[in-house]
Amino acid sequence: MIDFHIEINEQLPPASAVFYAKSLGLRAIALIADTDHIPVSAEAIRNGNTQKAINASPHIASLLETQKYIHELAVYYDMQVIFGIQLRHVPPALLETAVAFYRSINIPFIGVHGESISDIVEKGTNFSAIRAKADILFNAGLIDEKCVELAKENNVFLEVSTHPKHAYANTHLAKLADKHGAKLALGSKARSLHEIHSPEMQRMILKGACVEKENSYELLQKIQ
Repeated sequence: MIDFHIEINEQLPPASAVFYAKSLGLRAIALIADTDHIPVSAEAIRNGNTQKAINASPHIASLLETQKYIHELAVYYDMQVIFGIQLRHVPPALLETAVAFYRSINIPFIGVHGESISDIVEKGTNFSAIRAKADILFNAGLIDEKCVELAKENNVFLEVSTHPKHAYANTHLAKLADKHGAKLALGSKARSLHEIHSPEMQRMILKGACVEKENSYELLQKIQ
């Protein structure tokens, strides 16, 4: 089993997350850094003029160093570990620029914090994230059918959350994904070790949400 949403922070450093996830029996994980940072304009991205902004941004330098370190951890622990970002509270109108920027600096996995019923998130975030072709929409809440149809068309995965705060809408999501053929992937939104779930717990949560099929392996192949 795979967990695509482990949020690294001071309480959950990368090495601890990788070691603990492997000890639970997870096959692969994505370690996610939160960001709302967009250091360049859409025009700069189109013209390929991003390097100056990257060089001048301590935040971007830190992300790239973290990505390098996570690759080293993956080699050391002999486990599939992916570095990714979560665009959180980025205005919907700027999400396309944000996704394009992080693609341009070779961030391998890009997700967007969706319109969870447990958080205050600007309306329109779900649709804009899917239109921008992020890899995954995290905690999408009571997502509407138009967004699910677009997710299918744009090959954007939708997160089935194992986190109690965001799992309330899992059954709604599963029903629409099954109806429209959209792809689902598992994520815990873990921010501490005890929030990372074992494969057995993941399977029980999927069953409880009436998810008959999830596409985590397909998402892993897409990222790689």
